[in-house]
Amino acid sequence: MAIEVELHKLREWMWKYSLGRDGGNNSDHFLRIKIPGGIISPDRLRGVAELSDKYGRGYAEITTRQDIQLHWIEAEDALEIFAEMEKLGFTTDLCSQAFAETCHGDVRNAVCCPLSGKKGYDAYWLVREITDFFSGNPDYVSLPHKFKIGISTCESNCIREEAQDLAMQWNGEGFVPLVGGGLGASKPGVRKAKSLRIVVYEEDAFDFIRTVIDIYKDFRAERKAEARFKNFFETAGCEWLRREIELRMGVKFDLADDFNCNPPSEHTEGLQDDGSNYYTLPVFAGILDSERLSFIAEVAEEFDGGIRLTPWQNVVFTDIDDLKALKERLSEQFDLSAPRMHIACASNFCGKTLVHAKDVLRHIPASDRFVGVSGCSNACACHPLAEIGLCGKVKAGKQLYDVFIHGWKEAENLSVEEAVELIKKHLGDGYGAKAD
Repeated sequence: MAIEVELHKLREWMWKYSLGRDGGNNSDHFLRIKIPGGIISPDRLRGVAELSDKYGRGYAEITTRQDIQLHWIEAEDALEIFAEMEKLGFTTDLCSQAFAETCHGDVRNAVCCPLSGKKGYDAYWLVREITDFFSGNPDYVSLPHKFKIGISTCESNCIREEAQDLAMQWNGEGFVPLVGGGLGASKPGVRKAKSLRIVVYEEDAFDFIRTVIDIYKDFRAERKAEARFKNFFETAGCEWLRREIELRMGVKFDLADDFNCNPPSEHTEGLQDDGSNYYTLPVFAGILDSERLSFIAEVAEEFDGGIRLTPWQNVVFTDIDDLKALKERLSEQFDLSAPRMHIACASNFCGKTLVHAKDVLRHIPASDRFVGVSGCSNACACHPLAEIGLCGKVKAGKQLYDVFIHGWKEAENLSVEEAVELIKKHLGDGYGAKAD
């Protein structure tokens, strides 16, 4: 279908919308829809379902950054898709993986604890401010590399703070920043974000984030593999970065107590601060389709509840009065006994695996452990943080996986069958999924 777009609109869309490049499953392009902090209304979720039906063969998946990703997108449909997305109020990442050089990075979807404001402090104002300022801002679409921000307001470390370029952890008084995280193999390798040991109060929080990114904008790297913020921070260090931020902002931050991040975990179900309930619907590897997207929207409306996607590729229903009835309704379309902390990347679409990450995950026994299956060393499923992590590689035409236990390499170059057997031994006899 032909679509006419005015020139000024094309210029505006240039910074707000992009198709990503796929390399597998007969898909050339994907569409990564930003869902800031994972919050989405039933109507907008139906809109995603319609986009999926119309342009993506009815398929959709939740990512570990609370996005929704569609595949099998045709390039000639791009402008039509972007017009529909604008009406729905969506934007995308700029998806710069197709560029071999540096300076095509943007600020990715800001992740946030899905219970923020339902249990404890509400940080969604900061997510909105980040999104409104950086999305489509031409001054921030030429960063050395992508930049990932996470806002943490719970003790569960559900956003996996250690993996963020910049995590802002609420401590009851303000935000304690953690910086320089990155789990992929790019230089200098796996790095967990470190605390700057300062308190950034609410009134300074957004300016602090913008200042960190402004400092990163000045970083120059010769190769894309050296351009991540973690590599910049590796050289700059905590003391220099803290002083430079204070100098640029004209403030002196109070010191924060040192702390360690809790092991990452997903929320399950329980009471909100207002006495109503929340429930986390397990979605295997984030895989959905247009029918189930519409079903989730329908159920949320039936129960007057909210919808929040999680960094574990699941869906949280908030503000629920009758939890039992909600579960009965959801069980019509979903297996509620599925594990909530088993995640996998979309290696079937990027083309980097022969036996794909989500397929490998199907062979791993259900458990209440953190299991992350990454198809390659980019670590999209955060395998270095998982209790049980797998990292794929292809050698001599064979699919192999390395197995990590709590981040330490336990075995390498295993077939899928060998890797699964090793994991079963680690889990022991009682590896069934734990009930809530």
